[in-house]
Amino acid sequence: YGITDAEHPGMIICTRRQFGTILNAAKGFEHLTVAKRDEMTVHLETIKKELIVEEKPDGGIVLKSDAGQSDYLLLVEHVQWALKEMTWQQIEPELPAAYQILFRQPVEIPRDAVENFRNAELPTLQRLFNHHDASSIMEVEKPAVPAIELSLEGSFNQLQAILKFIYDNQIITHGSSSSKTLSHVVIKGTRLKRHHILEQSLIDTLKSSEFSPVDGNCVMHLRGEHGVLRFLSTQLALLQKKATVQIGPRLKTLLGRAEIVRPKLEIQSSGENWFDLHVEMTSQSGTRFSGADIQRLLTAGKSYEKRSDGSVVLFDTGALSELQEILVDCNPQQRQPGAYRIGNMHAGFLQAAFADQLNIPLKKIDSIIPDHLRDILRPYQAEGVQWMHFLAGNRLGGILADEMGLGKTLQTLAFLQASGGQSLVVCPSSLVFNWEREAKKFTPSLRTLVIEGSQREPLFARMNAADLVITSYALLRRDIARYEALTFRSVILDEANHIKNPDTQNALAAQKIRADHRFALTGTPVENSVRDIWSLANFVLPGYLGRRDDFKDRYEIPIQRGGAPEVQRRLANRLRPIMLRRLKRDVAKDLPERLEQVAWVDLSDAQKSVYRELLEQGRRKIEEASNERNAGKSRLAALTALLRLRQACCDLRLLGLEKPDLANASSKLEMLDELLQEAIDGGHRVLVFSQFVTMLKLIADRLRASDIPFAYLDGSTRDRAGEVDKFQNSDTLPVFLISLKAGGVGLNLSAADTVIHFDPWWNPAVEAQATDRAHRIGQKRVVTSYKLIARNTVEEKILSLQQRKRDIIDATVESEEPTFAALTLDEIRDLMS
Repeated sequence: YGITDAEHPGMIICTRRQFGTILNAAKGFEHLTVAKRDEMTVHLETIKKELIVEEKPDGGIVLKSDAGQSDYLLLVEHVQWALKEMTWQQIEPELPAAYQILFRQPVEIPRDAVENFRNAELPTLQRLFNHHDASSIMEVEKPAVPAIELSLEGSFNQLQAILKFIYDNQIITHGSSSSKTLSHVVIKGTRLKRHHILEQSLIDTLKSSEFSPVDGNCVMHLRGEHGVLRFLSTQLALLQKKATVQIGPRLKTLLGRAEIVRPKLEIQSSGENWFDLHVEMTSQSGTRFSGADIQRLLTAGKSYEKRSDGSVVLFDTGALSELQEILVDCNPQQRQPGAYRIGNMHAGFLQAAFADQLNIPLKKIDSIIPDHLRDILRPYQAEGVQWMHFLAGNRLGGILADEMGLGKTLQTLAFLQASGGQSLVVCPSSLVFNWEREAKKFTPSLRTLVIEGSQREPLFARMNAADLVITSYALLRRDIARYEALTFRSVILDEANHIKNPDTQNALAAQKIRADHRFALTGTPVENSVRDIWSLANFVLPGYLGRRDDFKDRYEIPIQRGGAPEVQRRLANRLRPIMLRRLKRDVAKDLPERLEQVAWVDLSDAQKSVYRELLEQGRRKIEEASNERNAGKSRLAALTALLRLRQACCDLRLLGLEKPDLANASSKLEMLDELLQEAIDGGHRVLVFSQFVTMLKLIADRLRASDIPFAYLDGSTRDRAGEVDKFQNSDTLPVFLISLKAGGVGLNLSAADTVIHFDPWWNPAVEAQATDRAHRIGQKRVVTSYKLIARNTVEEKILSLQQRKRDIIDATVESEEPTFAALTLDEIRDLMS
């Protein structure tokens, strides 16, 4: 480029990057003329980032910038410039590389990809652009939550019900014209969607009780004494938990003469590890009913009883069922009818379930924070330490499940120092050095002993002098005979998902360790499915979730089949007393924002051809294996086919083909080149993750050819700490290549502010852990995470599938995802359809 200032003749010859630097300084000039074949001008007014959304007749959409299409985009030092009709204008603030195409050309989203776009892309676009079109496709915000009001009036022979949903000052009555046509409401000036799912759940509850559809006055009717009394005894109490129930004067008078029988609970005595619970069924007037009386009525299908004097007794069967389920969960010893002896481990669960009736004695523990850590611990971390002390003081264990990056290691070290005694920490091999370093930094008074290496035999002789012993899961399995002969004050399992399968050697060895207090640390308490949580709970508190087969029947299978909201709610309540989970968005509000974006990639013609061939081969092999009625063989065939499809999406060289088309082997590498160049030009530092080590090595070769320095980490890297420190402490390494398995957890890489996932992993929670290597305490810049997804492939379908799976896990443990291993064979076939 040649640049001249009209008032100061002369020509500056500069490179592309220097040119951008000069453009950034252009605000010091009134006018700047740029010579490159033709004259160009720099305008000092910035381009407004406004997005136009056009809906196509076929259901697809078109996205474009209202600034028109630019001929060229340039990013230098966090400032972006667009060239249009020989004029440079600044785009402010910076637009991430994945969305820069909007300033070059319109982007079409086909109908079958619109749902993916809404879930994965649109939230980011809404943050980045000043405003957007009011098209309905853009409305992906969470629905508003209404207050619910149910009005009931009538007699024991007939009830009338009116159901209202109140959004701020806007009332929508079920059955009205507005309830049928109104899709949005305005709350405090903001247009939000109605919560149709919540509304429908209330409507379905009334329909299940045989209320007729609404009449012209928006009234639902329930006729017949049997139906009315059954509704009042079984559903009314449940509805009162979900809605404000207004009972009319006539019905209120009748209910005043009825006796409602509910369970009454009280603690009669307690010991060190148990308490006695007494349960009786009592009406408001004090009339007691035996368990045999109630069982007789329920067996006959009746939830009420009419007396000779005309009065009615209503048995709250909902409360009875809930009590029965809770008692089964607690596995009590029944000493006599209505009297149960229950282990202290269930005290928190019962206390939460019946807070209005019970006051179970639990030991209160004063705050114990080491003095030198009081100013270091954040408030939520101090609460975490106190929570661990509370559980330990009551002879209980727990799962510290804070989101990655919130300092579980620091909280645990503070707890261990205050607790005293000798403790054992077991962690992945890759994190042993991290625990040792953190212990020296935050709890230097703890005498720390790391047991690792092939020459570790002499180290065991030094254990008696150590306060904190650190070893790995791999070595624990080999050395378990050494450890099971000891009793520790505390045992800590870090990255406790390593014992999620209770049949593995890791889990079996961990169970053999004897300790007063047991804690599991994990940012992903659920990886595959809710079955994982059983193994974690069984370590920290053996027996808390019952036997494995019972847990499978009562929780895992109903939740896996979908729905089962009551089962999900009950499991969430079971976990709450023993699991503490905080999210960064809630407790680390000073952390900068994290932007997550999907960068779509179209396969090259060579990749498409190979992909189609592999897809057909895979389908045939799955069907052949299915015809043999061998579930294991079918699943292996499916996994193999999907692996090869994913490799084809990355790079044809991963498939071991005889003559791959090297020039068109990987469209993703072309996209990676673009993202890296833009990031490096803008002064960003990048983490690149892949689960394929061979792919990382291909990327490394490409970086060497481009003279881009980088750090590298996979399972074979011996000096992990050296590579991490080199990247963290050097300004000359813009890229860190990391295998997802070897570097997805336990590392602090806050020097990076950009993360690229070259190939998607089945479990987005694992990807989030990897991104959290950069988005953690200490990060000062916005972290942008890119996910490279090959369009119209299995990678795209996985995004939709995992979104559907998310709802099940969210109901029990926040923000965790099931992995591919939890998919059914039918779901695998769907991915390959």
